Amino acid sequence: MLEPARFNELKISGNLPSPKGTVLKVMQLSEHNNVPLPELIAALNTDPVMIGRLLKVANSAAFVRSRPAVALTPDVLMSIGLNTVHQVALTFALVAEYRRGQCKAFDYDRHWSRALACGAAMQQLGMQLRLAPAGELFTLGIMSTIGQLSMATLHPDAYSELIREHGHPYDPLMSEAESQLFGYTHLEVAAALLRDWGLPAMFCEAVSHQEAPETLRQPENSRTARLTRCLQLANRMAELFLLSGEFRVQRYADLKKQAIQLDIDIGHFARLCDEALREWRDWNAQLGIASPDEEPFAVLERRQAIAPRQESPDNEQEAMHILVVEDEPSQRLLLRRLLELLGHRVDVAANGQEAFELVVQQPPQVVITDLAMPEMDGLELIRKLRATPAGRQLYIIVLTVLDDEDSLEEVFGSGADDFISKPIPPRILQARLLAGQRIIQEQRNLLMQQEQLKRHLEALSIDNQMAQEAAQTDGLTGLYNRRYAMRYLPQVWEEARRSQQPLTALMLDIDYFKQVNDEQGHDVGDAILQELAGILRMLCRRSDVICRFGGEEFLILLPDTRLNTGIQVAERIRTTVAGHAMVTAQQTQRITVSIGVAEMQGDHANIESLIKAADQALYRAKRSGRNRVESAD
Repeated sequence: MLEPARFNELKISGNLPSPKGTVLKVMQLSEHNNVPLPELIAALNTDPVMIGRLLKVANSAAFVRSRPAVALTPDVLMSIGLNTVHQVALTFALVAEYRRGQCKAFDYDRHWSRALACGAAMQQLGMQLRLAPAGELFTLGIMSTIGQLSMATLHPDAYSELIREHGHPYDPLMSEAESQLFGYTHLEVAAALLRDWGLPAMFCEAVSHQEAPETLRQPENSRTARLTRCLQLANRMAELFLLSGEFRVQRYADLKKQAIQLDIDIGHFARLCDEALREWRDWNAQLGIASPDEEPFAVLERRQAIAPRQESPDNEQEAMHILVVEDEPSQRLLLRRLLELLGHRVDVAANGQEAFELVVQQPPQVVITDLAMPEMDGLELIRKLRATPAGRQLYIIVLTVLDDEDSLEEVFGSGADDFISKPIPPRILQARLLAGQRIIQEQRNLLMQQEQLKRHLEALSIDNQMAQEAAQTDGLTGLYNRRYAMRYLPQVWEEARRSQQPLTALMLDIDYFKQVNDEQGHDVGDAILQELAGILRMLCRRSDVICRFGGEEFLILLPDTRLNTGIQVAERIRTTVAGHAMVTAQQTQRITVSIGVAEMQGDHANIESLIKAADQALYRAKRSGRNRVESAD
């Protein structure tokens, strides 16, 4: 992350991307869970374009609706959530404000088109992996490249030069160049901006490490690590959408391999790409940006499935990357021409030191080296190469005029794989290379098997994590279940006790819910439970724990909350539910809830005693006429 002092300097400069006007007010309102919804809607209604974009999100496939939303009502806002409202408003305020700029080499329309492609891809991928709500995933994808836009606004002239040097602003090598030139990178600026705008900490970390997920210091199966790898794949999918021809075919094949590592069902990957592609084109059309007219990925998948496989004869030698190390210029040139005639790609070095530097920069598959050379001889080169990870994978052939056993013993003892006596017979050289090719292929097969085993173990680990999540999650509402509550809540209790922070519990029960199930059916009851869960998510903080405790009974734990505040939260939940028309099976249904509230006290021995106190208060609320809040005091 960028240091706060440095980030504040950049903010004070006034050149960082930032929301303004109506959208800034909407963001400020939507940050608070207790904002009156009519006030938020009134603020949104001053921007018809923003209304249209929120309705598009509300009507997307991520939010199942019985009928399309045609106006921004409290019901629609509650269905998509205030976090989504906050983030969508922020995102499209920036799109509207920064369609043009002073950085001449920065293509602003292409930037936003690519960002929208990443948002659509991130939404599809993240929903498959159940990483976050759909609207938040979409925003994360779009905002993942806000760092490049920031660099273009902060340093328009200098950043133009960098873009021209690297070809485009999304080159992975840009970060190093930015750090040397400006003292910080686009990833650091992006993460700092997202943190400043109130996005979740794991989003900031994912953006910061998206180009190198392996640098993230978190367990591989953690939600943040999975989100980071998912964001990397989404960015590569965005690049794929902008490609055509063979580049598109090859990149698609590479992305399928990466999707397998993320535990994406590869059988549905083409459909997932096409859904993201359609969403991206829709957003491009809204912004007036042209989209490439390429065939759907499902069609590409079918063409690849029926294409005949090209098999080469067993005796045909595969082209390899070979490094020739020879200090005598005529021998070096002769060997190079001979190898190139055999179809190989050849680099040359005049001594061992030069050869070692070439191997470090771009490792070949085969090294053919002389022994007697200035600066670093052949034996020292081999020993030095074998001491490095890249050098241990090379097939090394020694050129020598020696044929006595002691000399050959030293050659093989240093780590050489084979030798050829000078002068070099072309047929013997080709035969030696064929033998080396077989060894290289076996090494490659072994590495592939190891990688497959690693992916299989990762998949098993992810499956295990998902099974644990499923065991702790209520399948109907998506909230935590009673099993999770009884396992996890004692930790919350102990943390509050140790830090001497207040802790308040709410027990909530739907009034006359059995009557609803009996008269209208369990499908209506299930729809009510799902919609109520959405209301609870909207009205509670991220730090609050919401559990479905029984059939129609819910437990809410409010850390760092006193009893009076807990009663206010409960009363707000009660009045919101009572005033909300539940839409079920194309009809409306009104319900009420009763709530009991209790705060952790010195005479409570454990979390169970706190829950029991809240449950007793709930019982009093039910007995006193329902649709009311009662406290343990």
